[in-house]
Amino acid sequence: MDSLIDKNYDVKIVSPAGNLDKLKFAVKYGADEVYFGGKLFNLRNNSGNFNLNEIEEGIKFSKERGVKTTFLLNSFLYENDIENLKIYVEKIKNFDIDAIMISDPGVFMILKEADIKAEIHLSTQMSTLNHLAVEFWNKMGFKRIVLARETSIEDIRRIRKFTNIEIEIFVHGALCISYSGRCLLSRFLSGRDANKGNCSHPCRWRYALIEEKRPGNHLEIIEYAHNSAILSSKDLCLLKKLPEYIEAGVNAFKIEGRMKSLYHTANTTRIYKDAILAYKTGKDYDKLLTFWQEELDLVSHRPYTDDLFNEFDNMKFNDIPYIKNSLFLGYKISDEWDKTKIYVKTHNPIYLNERIEAIFPIHDSIKDETFLVEEIIDNEKNVDMARPGEIYLIKFDKPVNDDAIFRRKLHCDDIAPTKFNKECNTSNH
Repeated sequence: MDSLIDKNYDVKIVSPAGNLDKLKFAVKYGADEVYFGGKLFNLRNNSGNFNLNEIEEGIKFSKERGVKTTFLLNSFLYENDIENLKIYVEKIKNFDIDAIMISDPGVFMILKEADIKAEIHLSTQMSTLNHLAVEFWNKMGFKRIVLARETSIEDIRRIRKFTNIEIEIFVHGALCISYSGRCLLSRFLSGRDANKGNCSHPCRWRYALIEEKRPGNHLEIIEYAHNSAILSSKDLCLLKKLPEYIEAGVNAFKIEGRMKSLYHTANTTRIYKDAILAYKTGKDYDKLLTFWQEELDLVSHRPYTDDLFNEFDNMKFNDIPYIKNSLFLGYKISDEWDKTKIYVKTHNPIYLNERIEAIFPIHDSIKDETFLVEEIIDNEKNVDMARPGEIYLIKFDKPVNDDAIFRRKLHCDDIAPTKFNKECNTSNH
């Protein structure tokens, strides 16, 4: 059958919210939807997550700004989890959540028994790869399917011809070496179950080869000397192919990263939102692509790939370094009357007399600026450095607009190491 999808359908950016602050900045920086989890039954137990009061506040903040919320109950359900999940569902059932995302049919049954009113979305963990599976979940009452990360764009086109259900895919962020993220490696090596949200990420660990009768004799198994990350995957970045995926019929593009920084959430959100707006308004996508790619290179990441089926170039293995071309310094909380003196919540040190960059939410276009730090005030005393994890009153050389996020670009290739760029990554990429 032909797809019922209108060619002018609304395309959504779905952004990660590891905690309440990240949710608020995702909303401010252009998310159409945000996804987050509570303290139980989601697959990122270490991301901070939301207590019951924060769930209520996050939903209220989002709805006031026209942004939808998706609550995660996407861990797999063990037999001894059933009663605890039923109790937890009773605690959250009256929140005005737009959607709940799940992986386990048992969770679906519990939600139905509790008469949950929110839409039910199916997680990528269920490995949905074909239109027959999509139609099965559609008939069960699901409103959106997050396709398996292994689904090719050709298969997305085929699936769309058979269904008008909402389709969501991951567009950016970390990939998992295991099929659709379902992995036993963490449980085997560390006792932490990835399928219950406790992944220890052993695919990112450093490995070396040791000869059985020569303990301690570490042997190189690839070109670089200290370790091997042969299980570690690249990071996903579909920015260049985004128009193809929109035309294939994808409704929602999800950014991975609930455990990444507030800056990562905000910058990736605004870049993908700007790209979608450019595509839909007929702007020269290719002309803008270089700027967007440069911005995405300024969030911490591994080398990017847009090809899940040839990620390692036909088994030609390359180093998978962690690339850090900028440092998240902090964000504006509030200001004094002239906006040159503002209160900043710091994440990394900010130094007197340095020039730093600020990014902002999209207003007609992306407008970043640089600012000179003229004063740093701590408890009415002038200091030379703002330390991480505190709030300082900082005077800049010009007014700073609301919702600014500050960063320091790290120019490894052309600047000698200083206190300003000592964390720069020098790996080739």
